[in-house]
Amino acid sequence: MDDIILIKDLPPALVEAATYDLRQFTVAFLRVNDKTGGRQPELLGSGVLVSVGGTSAILTAHHVIQVLPRTGRLGLLLERTCEPHSVDTQGVAFLEIARGTRDSVGPDLGAVILAPGIASGVAAIKTFYNLDTQRERMLYNPPGLGDGVWVAQGFLEERTVVTPNPDGRGFTKGFYNFSGVGGPEFGDRIDEFDYFEFPVSEAATQDSPRSWGGMSGGGLWQIMLKREGDGVVHLPPLLSGIIFYQQPTTDTQCGVRGHGRRSVYEVAYSSIRGKP
Repeated sequence: MDDIILIKDLPPALVEAATYDLRQFTVAFLRVNDKTGGRQPELLGSGVLVSVGGTSAILTAHHVIQVLPRTGRLGLLLERTCEPHSVDTQGVAFLEIARGTRDSVGPDLGAVILAPGIASGVAAIKTFYNLDTQRERMLYNPPGLGDGVWVAQGFLEERTVVTPNPDGRGFTKGFYNFSGVGGPEFGDRIDEFDYFEFPVSEAATQDSPRSWGGMSGGGLWQIMLKREGDGVVHLPPLLSGIIFYQQPTTDTQCGVRGHGRRSVYEVAYSSIRGKP
């Protein structure tokens, strides 16, 4: 854009519409049954629905992949519902793309590959982000880091709520889909992986989470803005990274670290396309 629009000056309806679009690509991983036979689901992490060629997958962090159940049912939160969706783990493949020796550095990237039948069921509710259509642009001619609005999107354990059912029988657990609006700083590039630091400004720390647990595997999105008449509209979101680590939180600062564009559109893309 030719002029600068501050985030605080954006119409709330515009921000709500833009973050709603992101929720269409975002899922939560749930453990739907514990060892005692209970049915209270547990949040395990977040993921972004993506497609590469004819393959449908959920892009996430490697350390999230490690805690997902490998037998029985894998819970997926796809929409507001009284009964979580779940899929047979025999219909998915766990792709461990990369994991470093230091959690704060990375890499930390993985994916869950979905069988066609499972993917079609998910696609009836959610949307798969097509990495093919944006790959060349995001690798070779991406928008500037200062353009548009950036959003960290995923499910936040800190804001999970448990409320008694009206009939007095049991409880209902509600998982919170969180959108943190801000802007990234270029972190670094190590080997084939690139990284973004996504800090929260000092002014926003009062309303920000103390813990970003559950957000791992969620997306870092860039949303370009466009002047239209006397107002501003948002363009389709651009997946620009995957969250995997929370920086130390103090009274004046907090934020997350995530993989960047090359990690998504080169490393993850190639791994999903060449899945075993």
